[in-house]
Formats: sequence, structure tokens, C-alpha cells
Amino acid sequence: MGVVRGGGADGAAHQIAHFLRELAAAEPGRRAAAVKGLGRVGRWAAAYEDVVAGVAEAVVRAAQDPAAVVRAGAADALGRLGHVGGDGAGAVIVGLMGDPDGGVRRRASLAAERLALEGPDVVGAFRRLMSDDSDWHLRLNGLLGLARREGNPETAVLIRLLGDTGTMVWGHARIALYASLGDRRVREQVLHTARYGRGMSRARALDMLPSKDLARLRGSLLDGLRDECPGVRGMSASKLPDDRRSRTAVLSALAAETDAEAARQMLHTLGWWGEERAEPLAVRWLDHPESGSTAVWALARIDTSAAWELIRTVVVSGPGPGPGPGPELWPGLGHHEVRTAAARALGERPDPRTAELLLPLLRDPDERIRAGAVRGLMQLGQHEPRGAEQHAVRRAVVEGLLGLLTTDEAVLHDTRNALSHYPEALPAVRRLIDHPSDEVRAVVVSLLDLDEDGDVRLLLGHLHDPSESVRYQALYGISRYVDAYGELPEAADRAGLLGELEALAHGPHSSVTSFNSRLTAGRILDKLEKEGKA
Repeated sequence: MGVVRGGGADGAAHQIAHFLRELAAAEPGRRAAAVKGLGRVGRWAAAYEDVVAGVAEAVVRAAQDPAAVVRAGAADALGRLGHVGGDGAGAVIVGLMGDPDGGVRRRASLAAERLALEGPDVVGAFRRLMSDDSDWHLRLNGLLGLARREGNPETAVLIRLLGDTGTMVWGHARIALYASLGDRRVREQVLHTARYGRGMSRARALDMLPSKDLARLRGSLLDGLRDECPGVRGMSASKLPDDRRSRTAVLSALAAETDAEAARQMLHTLGWWGEERAEPLAVRWLDHPESGSTAVWALARIDTSAAWELIRTVVVSGPGPGPGPGPELWPGLGHHEVRTAAARALGERPDPRTAELLLPLLRDPDERIRAGAVRGLMQLGQHEPRGAEQHAVRRAVVEGLLGLLTTDEAVLHDTRNALSHYPEALPAVRRLIDHPSDEVRAVVVSLLDLDEDGDVRLLLGHLHDPSESVRYQALYGISRYVDAYGELPEAADRAGLLGELEALAHGPHSSVTSFNSRLTAGRILDKLEKEGKA
């Protein structure tokens, strides 16, 4: 039964009487709903003292219920009742913070926070929650609850929590340690953990330290490459200085590595160093969705003809056995993340063979592969064409992208971004200005050249397009024009245009005008006022 506000004392009394009766139900779910209902209604009805009489006692009794779900509901209710719960509510909540059931402990810790309970018993209860291994929410509640009452826990506790499996837990512990890292004793403990710690506590301690401290840990970092924890192995590789001894050690570690994330960090380090000896080791990870993209990046950084040939092979490879040096090195390819990374890497080099590889992928049945190919062609478009061959390549790319623009809505955003790097496509793009698709027209308007008077007229004409997305792009184009020239574009009715902007920015809310359009109109007016052109 939901809580219905209103009805005064009679309404409150009726609801509370119902919940009190439900507390005797045989089903734990009904009893739990009843006690939570008493918490919600009881606080609202506190103005009618005679109505809420007996509510606190009933909730406290429910805190002893054999069903954990009812005890959790009682903890929630006591947190909501506030002073209505009586003087003994705090002690009951603290008791529930030590309940055998994790869900009850969690609700009780939230109730203690809601009531801002204080005292040594409360502090002790929050301290115990920090060691609770059943639920990371409890450890987080313990850490935050203790910090609000006593300040951050001692450094040893924070370092232990630094290795927690809960991202929020170790994240808050790291923030607390960062704040104290200027203290010499805290820094020494973090350094000690970076040298001799275990598991992710050691890895995250390494990640916290500045370069001047890492210089003291050279031997420890080399040892860390053989640590039993993959996080330590990967982090140690990423923190080593670039010299021959480090390169050889990381290469050996990568050759023996079985964990994808540790391999990814090692590949990133070797790629950053441009270590050519890493090439065959990178091949081994090209088919892995977690590390394959970094393997591609590392090969691009190695920048040998063999490395680029491997990247080209990745782009066109599908699932199944790969054409590598052997099945033991390259068991299969085809992950879209890896192929996308390869396509983008190829696009960064002005090689005419890239377009030949990527253009067929614009028809790939996998939307993600098509998007990756478009992003690679976008990167390719950033290079200045040289010679007739490259101009011919760009024409072929433009033709392929224009075909996508009107047929493949799934990659429309990527296609628009790619076309922005091919100004030679603009004449054909303009011819689509009246396309029946709202999204295509919006893309066309967004690509118009603000230095061309004819394009500016098209922009102004589409301020009244039936589609809000097209109108927004036209408005955004005017905003870019004002940013560039400090005034509104020439319009047949300049005063009318200014009035439209005023109406958009300051008029009543309309369901047909997006928040972004109203914001953009206001930004245009602010810029014009600043330039004295409003």
C-alpha cells in the first residue's frame, strides 16, 4: 500500500493502523513493507502526537524480527523517523550495524548517517564496516562515516583500502592519501607499499608516486615485472625509465604475460619507447579485445614497414584463423575494437593504399566496423593531397562518404565528421539541402561554409525548417558566424532576425524548441552585446 499524504490526523491514523496490523502478517515481505511504511508515515504524522503513539515501539520490535528483510526495513524506518523514533533509536541502529546480514548492516549505516549519530559506539561500528568483506558498499559507508566523524583513518587503513575491489572504496582511499602525501611519514608508508606491498595496494601506490620518488624504486620496479599480481606487473612496466635494461626486462615480461590488462600496459610502454623488438610480441595480442587496440597503437609507434603491413592486415581480417606467422602467435582476429583502432591508425599516415582498404569496409554488415572505417577516412582527410593520385583517392573517399550520408543513419555522426575534412565534397553536400531526412538536412547545414554568401543564405533559410535538429544546426551556424565576424550575417530583415533570437532566448518555454537552441540563442545575443552590435 502506498503512502497517501493528506487527510490530517484521521488519514495518518488510518495508515498507521493499517501498517501496525500488517506487522503481524506471516509473510516477511508484508512485514518489511509495513515497517518501512511506518517510517515514512510516522515522521509526516509527528505533528499529531496521539496518532504516532506506539510507532517507535513497533519499529524497535521489528528490529528483532527473525527475517533479515524486516530488520533492514526497521533500520530504514528508524533513520526516517528522527526524533519520533525515541531516545533509544540510536542504540538500536548501532546494534543493527553489527547484524549478521549485510543488507541490514547497509541500511543501518545509512540510517546512522541520516540521523548524524555520534559517539564512540557509532565510530566503532563504522570502523568495523571498513573491514566488511561481504559488500563494497559497506566498506565505503564505513570509510565515509568514519571520515565525517574523526577525519581520515590512519594511513595503514587507507593503504589497505587502496587494494579494495570496489572502485569507489579504493578511489576514496586514494583521494585521502593524496591529500596527506606531503606528510613525510605518510609518503614513507606509501613508498614502503610501492616496494613491498601486495596486490593492487602496491600497484596503486606505485601509480600515486611522483617521478622523483619512482627514481628510488628502480630495483623494485624490475622485480614487480615478475609479481604474482597482474596489476603490479603492468604498473611496474609503465613506471620504468626508458633505457636498455628496462626495455629488455619489459620485453621478457611481455613474452611471458598471460593477463590482457598487464599486457596492454607493457605494450603501451614499449610502443611509447618505439621498441622494434616488441613487434612479434604485439602480434600475439592483436586478437584480444582488451589489449588488441593498444597492440595496434604500439605497432604504429614502432613505425616499421612490417608493423604497418600487420596493421593493414588487421583492418581487413575477420573472425577465424589469422594469416600471421603461426597459429600459436595469431589464433584469430575480427574484434571490432581492434579493427577500428587499426583503421584510425592507418588514417594518420598519408598512404593512398589506406583508402583502398577502408572503402570496402563502408559496406561491412557490422555497424561498428563501418564506423571505424569512417573514422580512419576522417584521419586520412586531414592530410594535404599531393599529386593526381592522391586527389583521385580523395574523390573516391568523398563518393563513398556521400553514399553513407544518405543511406546509413547508424554512422551518420561519424560520416559528418569525416566529410568536414573533405572540403571538395561541399558542392555535392549542398545539393542535399532539401533532402527528406531531417538528420541529413541537419548534417548538410552543419557543413556549410560560413565564408560563402550563398551558404550563409542557406543557413538563414533553414532557421524555419520543420525539424528542430535542422533549426538548431542553423542557429549554431549563426553562432559560429558571430564568433568569427562579431556581427549577425546579412539578412533581408535584420531586425526580424534579432527579434527571433530574443524570442528564442527569453520567450516562454516551448515544447518544439530544444534547450540547446535556447542556450545558443542566448549566447549569440551575449556576443552581440559584447561587440556592441545588439
